[in-house]
Amino acid sequence: MQHKASVHLLIFVLTMTATASCNKYLDVQPEDRLLEETVYSDRKSIRNALNGIYLNLAKPGLYGENLSSTTVDVMAQYFDVPAYTGRPFLQLSRYDYNDAGVREYMTTIWSDSYSAILNINIFIRQLESDSSIVSGEERRLMLGEAYGLRGLLAFDLLRLFGPVYQTDSTKAAIPYPVKPQSEVQPQLPATQVMANVLDDLTHAAAFLAKDPVRTQGANAGAPEGDAYFSWRNRRMNYFAVQGLLARALLYQGNTNNAKTIAAAVINEAGRWFPWSPADASAPGISNPDRVFSSEILFGLDNNHMYQTQQNWFAAINGPLQILIPAASRLDNIYESNPDDYRYRSWFAVDLTTNRIDKVFQKYRDVKDLSKAFRRLQPLLRMSEMYYIAAEGTPDDNEAAALLNTVRTNRGLPPLTLHGDKRDQLTLEYQKECWGEGQLFFYYKRINRQSIPRATGSGVIRMNSTKYVVPLPLSETTLR
Repeated sequence: MQHKASVHLLIFVLTMTATASCNKYLDVQPEDRLLEETVYSDRKSIRNALNGIYLNLAKPGLYGENLSSTTVDVMAQYFDVPAYTGRPFLQLSRYDYNDAGVREYMTTIWSDSYSAILNINIFIRQLESDSSIVSGEERRLMLGEAYGLRGLLAFDLLRLFGPVYQTDSTKAAIPYPVKPQSEVQPQLPATQVMANVLDDLTHAAAFLAKDPVRTQGANAGAPEGDAYFSWRNRRMNYFAVQGLLARALLYQGNTNNAKTIAAAVINEAGRWFPWSPADASAPGISNPDRVFSSEILFGLDNNHMYQTQQNWFAAINGPLQILIPAASRLDNIYESNPDDYRYRSWFAVDLTTNRIDKVFQKYRDVKDLSKAFRRLQPLLRMSEMYYIAAEGTPDDNEAAALLNTVRTNRGLPPLTLHGDKRDQLTLEYQKECWGEGQLFFYYKRINRQSIPRATGSGVIRMNSTKYVVPLPLSETTLR
């Protein structure tokens, strides 16, 4: 069944998996309460419903591509998009939000996000209204994951479609539905959306207080050794929720509380999420861990990852298709330092083709298909906690120590700050965020007035018309 989801529509797709390893889909219309109750009639189907939510989030429309490696990274000027007629992402790179192709990207993000939120709202309602099927700590873990995922989605919708929060936080932003219902949802002021995001994440943290990730790490099994709750870094877990809280508080301008929470994550999660060793991603090894998987607080299992790599980043693609960084842009970001683990492992000349420039290869597949880090799409990692903590401290020496912890574990020498913390933070975000969809949101958060042009020469003057994506026509025409 085809569907076009928005906050106005009742019909939505609830993805189901017959088992955790296979993909089957069941279309559910929430006006049919009998069918809905059937979907949530036993423990297995409830688990499948939550798995389905994660699978939908990892699709290309959302975090599998648009909100990670392509759309928002083009907006961050990571990739040089030549001015060829019909070139995908060309108008997006120019922030032409009236272009039909750009509107399609944004409508997909919008509709898929609200479809996921409706699925989450159904899930939350079912678990909160009936504890007879799933109870105890399992129920709390599931509710914590669901509240955390809703907060994640709503926050990213705010960051993309909402106003520049630093200057226009009282402006109307987006709807924030918390119940499955047919009524048109109002556009809330950005301040209210942010309050709701923080409320959802706070609820999630409370539900996940006993998350086994805190005592056993990312590969924990729980409760009572239940494998369903293992691989906690591929599910919304306690540390992920706390990290998102720090990210959201910083966006809100609550720098002190953001720093406090980020520091707490560093202190508690550090033992479970160690820095990726140099030899894990060294050039020439058979199965490089280019995503630095041990550091990922939260990611999704992205079954489309390697197809996205082939579609947009592979050296065999022609100039009308490939997303490729300008050589001078890479040199500027990485300060021409070949020892940076990211530079040496994420960018390389593909010797199997005639292309002589370096292509982005962070998400290339490896030979050993049994590697645990395969298909892991990073959405939140430990390094960001260090950046948030550094931004939140007024002491340059303390901030430098935090930044240098990341730099040392990326193969770089330490730096000294001399009142230039913002410039150094910006450079660190530019180095770290390739393919993870965070750099554009960083620029928007600090309301940066100019950003480096993807060509490697000059800057683009930024303003609210470029930072704020208009709501899709499918939303505004129904109001």
